Amino acid sequence: MRQVSLVELHLANISNMTNRLTDLRLFKSILAGFLSFTVVLLILFNVNAIISPSGSYPASLKTIQSVSSTISTTVELPLATERCRQLPGADDVLVIVKTGATALRERLPVHFKTTLQCIQHYVVFSDMEEEFEGHYIHDVLSGVSAEMKKSAPEFKFYRDLHENRDRVTEFMGENAAVQRNAWNLDKWKFLPVVERALQAKPDAKWFMFIEADTFLVWSNLLKWLAKLDWREPYFLGQPVTMAGQLFAYGGSGWLLSRPAIQRMTYHMASQNGDYEYFTNKTSFGDLILGYVLEQAGLGLTGAWPVIQRETPSTMEYTKDIWCYPVVTFHHIDALDIKSIWNLEQEWIADVQTPLLHFDIFNHLIYPLLATKIDDWDNFSNGEEKVLAPNEGFEDCKLHCEEDVQCMQFRFTPKKCTMSHSITLGWKADRSINSISGWMMERIAQVKASVRCEEEKWI
Repeated sequence: MRQVSLVELHLANISNMTNRLTDLRLFKSILAGFLSFTVVLLILFNVNAIISPSGSYPASLKTIQSVSSTISTTVELPLATERCRQLPGADDVLVIVKTGATALRERLPVHFKTTLQCIQHYVVFSDMEEEFEGHYIHDVLSGVSAEMKKSAPEFKFYRDLHENRDRVTEFMGENAAVQRNAWNLDKWKFLPVVERALQAKPDAKWFMFIEADTFLVWSNLLKWLAKLDWREPYFLGQPVTMAGQLFAYGGSGWLLSRPAIQRMTYHMASQNGDYEYFTNKTSFGDLILGYVLEQAGLGLTGAWPVIQRETPSTMEYTKDIWCYPVVTFHHIDALDIKSIWNLEQEWIADVQTPLLHFDIFNHLIYPLLATKIDDWDNFSNGEEKVLAPNEGFEDCKLHCEEDVQCMQFRFTPKKCTMSHSITLGWKADRSINSISGWMMERIAQVKASVRCEEEKWI
């Protein structure tokens, strides 16, 4: 099921929340939409005046080694972008975006217009070398041995992709299994992307790895790194265990200090390509990465909820996370990226403290909650009550009211599910007849009681 963005939710449920919206907020929403449309027109008709490559690309893309932002220093940038490009510590960090040719056309453009404008040093690794919207995309799989490219089944897709490099969109439309094949190939990128990252900027103190559907709160990352000693061998991420192996969940992003990435690459070089065979027989790239780092003597430091796998809409908001800064969101779409990025720019301009999970909730989630939203799943996952055939949404609400810790509930025919956490969720199929509700007075009381007096990092 496709996840509904925060903006789409706002539009879809405006009628349910009219009594909670002021004329001022409605005016601001309309104004924001008009400004966004104006920016799109400017980009379409004068893109070179907004973003320009730092230099012209030669005929052979292979000769390009730049890993810095392609925004020209002579272009007059918006004030917000100027501020976020001047944050302390930015020169010490390389951001690595791991993606694929079948995904980057949809996912990368919004990053070029938002977060990557702020980052001085970044590199994009994919499964095909190309120039995209004035940015050089590296083929991170180019160094995989010819033997493995011939024998590993995932590389059939790699060969097909390269044979259709000039018509990728058409190629995707002609192959129903293209996304699954792209995902299967992705496991081969995790080890080479680490090696190539060190080659790209060996003097970086920190290497932050994200995917094209990961949102990076750049200002928070720099505040966090300022509290850590880069000379220590750090491996940070959201911990996951599978088949007895601890690793960092890839979509959340993971972070390596220079000593850690050096130790891993030296270890891999000593194995004479054995990890290619290990990759060939293992299904998950982030698990492969965790295993190799462990063999290199590097343990994972869990960084949840600073680094985590949810979106603002799917987070379970509880007292356990309110006061933690947020560095990444995953499975994030373009509209939500713009919303969070705009909020981050306001924070950089007006607030000295990090952007917290509470701030995301307060500004982007709370305004969208309501006492009742039809055809909606708010992911209530606590106690369940079996309802009689004649009982409905109001009866489900009464069950939630009886539990003083209940913050939200979800009604479906014959079942009421309640939850002590707060989650926005997303649109449900109408045939399910799912209706979600939130205890707005209780949530307002909880929100008013939050006091984040000191920063909670990992």
